[in-house]
Amino acid sequence: MQKQGILFLFTGIFLLSVFYTGAQSENDTLRNLEKIHVLGFPVISYSPETRTGYGVAGVATFRFGNDPLHTKPSQMSLGIGYTQNHQQLYYLPFQLYTNRNRYNIYGEAGYYKYNYVYFGIGTNEVPKETYDAEYPRIKLSVLHKWAPDYYAGLRYQYENYRITQTAPGGELSQGIVPGSKGSVSTGLGIAQVLDKRDSALYPTKGYWMELALLFNTTSLGSTNNFQQYSYDVSIYKSFAKKYVWANELYTKIVSGNAPFNQYAIIGGNKKMRGFYEGRYRDKHSLILQTEVRGDLYKRFGASAFCSVGFLGGDNEYVRFNDSKWAYGVGFRYIVTRADHLNLRIDYAIANGKGSFYATFGEAF
Repeated sequence: MQKQGILFLFTGIFLLSVFYTGAQSENDTLRNLEKIHVLGFPVISYSPETRTGYGVAGVATFRFGNDPLHTKPSQMSLGIGYTQNHQQLYYLPFQLYTNRNRYNIYGEAGYYKYNYVYFGIGTNEVPKETYDAEYPRIKLSVLHKWAPDYYAGLRYQYENYRITQTAPGGELSQGIVPGSKGSVSTGLGIAQVLDKRDSALYPTKGYWMELALLFNTTSLGSTNNFQQYSYDVSIYKSFAKKYVWANELYTKIVSGNAPFNQYAIIGGNKKMRGFYEGRYRDKHSLILQTEVRGDLYKRFGASAFCSVGFLGGDNEYVRFNDSKWAYGVGFRYIVTRADHLNLRIDYAIANGKGSFYATFGEAF
């Protein structure tokens, strides 16, 4: 989503975070883990797509239950924003672990009133087409721990994508693209997660894998019948004591009569930083990312990353002869030391153009 590609200029964030975390006692690990770490701040943003944006945001990290030493940290964020282009966004992503990690509940709830750029599908690229859309979206996964580090359960997704304005003469205004008149996507499926990381917020070793199948059907309220399959694996290895080498492989396959906004895409602040989210889209995607990240001095750190992505259509998995590359560097600031929650600011280059990103937590 484009909101994640905005350059956030955090007014006063360092004063807020230093004041808040400095007031905590870090001599007693257990007491520190039992605390709720909350950070709120005003936001000023700018990008060519949004011009100046304003808002407020906050993030909270905490642990459920009565055994914080054996319970992974939970995280919830809340953001409200408005831009000079009259875009509105209200979003609440969350990652929750119940006592002793018996359940893992994660997803997001939000409402967005935004304008986007459509570039075409697959190899059929078109001149930029701007369009406006507004939609509520809910993503929810409720997974139970069935074995050490293994979770499985149900996944639900709802999105009512209403396109309110299109560019005259474009593919969307002509109704050529599936879902160009709007769509409702309601899906139910299963998800499995194998989590061998040493930390949920800042892994330094181990791996994380997710396999998900989502079935969107008219019987659940969807406009169309289609299926989405995804596989995501991230591997982490520490070296030289304070550095981490992280690698990710992600693939998504869409089958059936899906609307264009549910296709596999390249771009955003997590998958292929440097590309506008949705700069490339098709039925299938394969993304490979690698990143070296680590601490430099006290709360300050840095990273360097590179990624390559491929897309494919109905008659092929992906086009390996048509790769998309991006690379960049980043700045890190530890907001809460107990869980190593980072403020992440990245600068990425793709197609010869640079983009800034700023948010909390690592890209993968």
